[in-house]
Amino acid sequence: MDANNHRPGSERNTGPSRARRLARGGNISACFAKPLFFFLLPLMLLFLLFASGCGNEEPQIPGAQFKPGAISRKTAAMADRLDKRLKNLVVTIPAKKYQSSLQVQQRLGSIEIPRIGIREWIIQGTSTEELKMGAGHIEGTSIPGLGGNFGIAGDRVLYSAPFLRMEQLVPGDEVLIHMPYADFTYLVENKTNVLNTEVSVLKPRGYDSVTLSTCDPPWQLDTRMIIFAKLAVTEPRS
Repeated sequence: MDANNHRPGSERNTGPSRARRLARGGNISACFAKPLFFFLLPLMLLFLLFASGCGNEEPQIPGAQFKPGAISRKTAAMADRLDKRLKNLVVTIPAKKYQSSLQVQQRLGSIEIPRIGIREWIIQGTSTEELKMGAGHIEGTSIPGLGGNFGIAGDRVLYSAPFLRMEQLVPGDEVLIHMPYADFTYLVENKTNVLNTEVSVLKPRGYDSVTLSTCDPPWQLDTRMIIFAKLAVTEPRS
């Protein structure tokens, strides 16, 4: 096209028209940008707050459900029960085997009562011959470790007089029984006097116990002083 044929007014008409279109486009973008900015800003702030808190907080457990003291007590109780069961298992099996092998006049263990200075052999049986050898295990009663009542008789004036000062015992005093398979500590519960025909004192008491029997007064043969003691500690031997 010849330059002379170009209309002088065409540029003037084109220039302002494009400027107006650009101006209108800019105004439209600005109109949309401002509301969008104010809409996105709160969302961005919420996102930042959420992101900063995630992973940094400890899980919250209601105090009513989480009680360290209660858990510790329960754990200790469970451990104690388990320990007792293991000890019972270790002691019960050899005790049963030992009981089945006992023979009359056999030394089956020893008794020690620190308060009155006694340490004496325990002999299987309670006839005169056995009582000459020490304190006698009353046949038909249990032996330590089997959960029954271990009956022991001893003289107060004859032979070695193992139970001479039995009347001095009071609740809480220790009665130690040493067996080949374990050592047992019993604590005195109470004492009473009965006729020599009263055998109910030798019955099982529902727990591992020892019952000591001797004449009272010392020379009186038809009455007995009875000392009851309950098992407190069992120490198995290796």
